[in-house]
Amino acid sequence: MKLKHFYLLLCILGLILPYWHFIPYFLENGFSLMEFIELMFVNPVTAFISFDLLIAATAALIFIIFEGIRLNIKNYWISILLIFLVGVSLGFPLFLYMRENKLEKNNYGKK
Repeated sequence: MKLKHFYLLLCILGLILPYWHFIPYFLENGFSLMEFIELMFVNPVTAFISFDLLIAATAALIFIIFEGIRLNIKNYWISILLIFLVGVSLGFPLFLYMRENKLEKNNYGKK
């Protein structure tokens, strides 16, 4: 399996698994940004996971912006949008997939 195919698999899982839990909650409770933020820090475990994801998302955003510009990756901004709309679990693997495609094209036939 090529690395880019593994990233594509992570994109699929990164969309399905988080929303598998979020959609039933949303259907039952609706969406309130304030309640969502409160629930992120309701106990030490969720606070740990929330801070971990916020820092990882920040690092991913910085990487995506600088690497997207450096490699001139078309439409890299879609990954940024998906981080905010879905999460790091979709946006970052998608960018890595796009990056792998770009690197593959740039190095095609070169040894």
